[in-house]
Amino acid sequence: MPKEAFGGDDDSSGAPEEKKKMGLARFNLAPDVNMRDEFWRIMGSYAATKKPGVELSAHAHDRFALMRIALSVLESQHSEDYGMPPKFLATYALMMMLDGGWKDALIEFLLRGRESRANLKADIAYAIRRIVAQEDHRERMTEYLSSMLRGKESGGDAVAYIAEAGSEELARPMKKELLIIARGDIGENQLNAMKAISLIKDDPEVKKSLVVLLSHWDGIARLAAAELLLGFIEDKEVRSAAEKRLESESDPDIREVLKKIAGR
Repeated sequence: MPKEAFGGDDDSSGAPEEKKKMGLARFNLAPDVNMRDEFWRIMGSYAATKKPGVELSAHAHDRFALMRIALSVLESQHSEDYGMPPKFLATYALMMMLDGGWKDALIEFLLRGRESRANLKADIAYAIRRIVAQEDHRERMTEYLSSMLRGKESGGDAVAYIAEAGSEELARPMKKELLIIARGDIGENQLNAMKAISLIKDDPEVKKSLVVLLSHWDGIARLAAAELLLGFIEDKEVRSAAEKRLESESDPDIREVLKKIAGR
């Protein structure tokens, strides 16, 4: 944030116009605030009270700076130097962005977290799972991930986080979109969507979709479907479907999983 603003044309006397400092009272920030110190102040407050400890609306213009500081600390793997394990730092950083309503910063945080070479995905997925378990933040976290899921460029990242988080509470509201991806996509996106929908074990449509995928043209998808259906092994329809699929399945690895489902 610029500290100074300059006036317009010189007056007739030729005297230089006095430099005027931008008023910061409405932001409640000191002119020389250190954003990294402010970041740790917020993180410390979340660790102690689960609240930001500051008026986050005052930091709306600094939301991307705060988000990048969080990524930087996570990537440097030095968060424990501050007494805060990475998975907790990721949790508090997401809570900060959710409480602030900083959807754009949160989505960029998730996207850059998956791109990072520092393997931040597991810590961020843990943070998402923990946050979705909290009623205070569940609705907004679900809303933001749903928006990512519908995005052309961000959909694959959203599916990956949903699958990695392993939360039925997160997957259930997005069942329709996840089923479409599981049935119609290929590769990593399809496998992640299959993993995500398999969390919703009491849904007949989910079970039916995984059974149908036992006949998919791609052996990797068939194997994934079979392995996920091990979680439905008590279901008579699933056992019957596995028995039937054994008649035509040629892949030995898939056959072994199908035998386990069928009870052979």
